Order: sequence, then C-alpha cells, then structure tokens
Amino acid sequence: DTLCLKAVCDPDTGDCSFEPDHEEYSCEDGDACTIGDACAAGTCAPGTELACLDNNPCTDDACDPATGCVFHANTIPCNDGNACTMGDHCADGACVAQGVEPCDDNNPCTTDTCDPLEGCTHTPNSAPCSDGDACTIGDTCVAGECVSGPLQNCDDLNLCTDDACDPQEGCLHAANEEGCDDGNMCTTGDHCAGGACVFDDALNCQDDDPCTDNSCSVELGC
Repeated sequence: DTLCLKAVCDPDTGDCSFEPDHEEYSCEDGDACTIGDACAAGTCAPGTELACLDNNPCTDDACDPATGCVFHANTIPCNDGNACTMGDHCADGACVAQGVEPCDDNNPCTTDTCDPLEGCTHTPNSAPCSDGDACTIGDTCVAGECVSGPLQNCDDLNLCTDDACDPQEGCLHAANEEGCDDGNMCTTGDHCAGGACVFDDALNCQDDDPCTDNSCSVELGC
C-alpha cells in the first residue's frame, strides 16, 4: 500500500512518517477477482468484482483470488442446437449428443427424415404395401395409409378343388369328390380324388363279333 502513501520527513528530528496520498491512484489490492482498484484513505481499495462469464452452459464460472477467472467443465444436460440428436449433455466443456433421434414411425406409407431445425418429419409416399389381408393384391400407399388392392383370383381351373381365400393364409384349394371328365373316352367312372380327376375302369370295347377288330380311341371311344 506504499503507493497510496507519501513519505513526510520532520526537519527537526529527521524522522520519516507516511500520510495518505495519491487518492484514486490505480493500484493492485492483491485480489485477482477485482478490477479498477484505487487508492483510498492511504490503502488500496478493491474495485468492482471481475465478471467471469464465458456464456458456456457446460462450464461452471468462478473466480480464484490468486489466478482470476476459472471455468470448470460440468456434466449437466444441454442442447446442441440439432433437433435430430438426443441425450445432449456436457462433456469436457462442450455440448455433445448421445445418439440420433429415432424418426421411424413404423409406417411404410411415410418417408421418415429429420431436419436439424424442425426434427422428425413423416412425408406420405406412394410405395407398395400390405394391408394385412392375403386376399388382396396390389396394395398401395395413399395419403399415408395402405389402401387395399383388388381381390386375388384364387381359381386354379381345377374342377376337383374348391377354391377359397383366407385373409391370413391366402388362396386355399381343398380337394373335393365331385364327378368329372378326365378327357379320355376309354375310361369309365371318372371322379375327383385327391384333387385330380381319376377313373375306375377302362372301357370294355369287346363286341363278341369275330368279324371286327376291337380298339378304343381316346377321342372317340370304342
């Protein structure tokens, strides 16, 4: 504090003394957390407190009288400014993300994207899809929903099966026992069995006339 004092010498005795002086002179009070220290009443009076603000949410701002401002890294939640990230938190003095925001809405009729400013977006598309009914075909996305296509044709062109459709399994072809025609004029007792047209016996073309040669044509019979 001698900067804030003036030396005075007594001419009679030669003794020195110090009196307050240099009011408002700049000085240093030894505290790094004050600025604008100035002399007052012979001592160095502290000025205003040092503002230790780094505007970083990932640091705890403080002041050490010996060294001045100190900024200690913290681990609090934060916002990295990107709407497409999740789990933002402070690490080593910076805001970092833990992962990417999952934008999948599990809807095949929307195209899922992410905008850093707006976040997840789900835009309707016109992609092929499945309405969950195995009896429809050509299902297509319209306005974000799966629209059913026409009914599936389950006709297998086989008279020996009963054709149907199950929403879970699709086309079904159950064997029946209806009468049928195997297209062979040389067979008799045609009927359905196991999903196919079968016959009981071969056609007997014997006319017991020794003057004829007996045979059978598939198209014409005997």
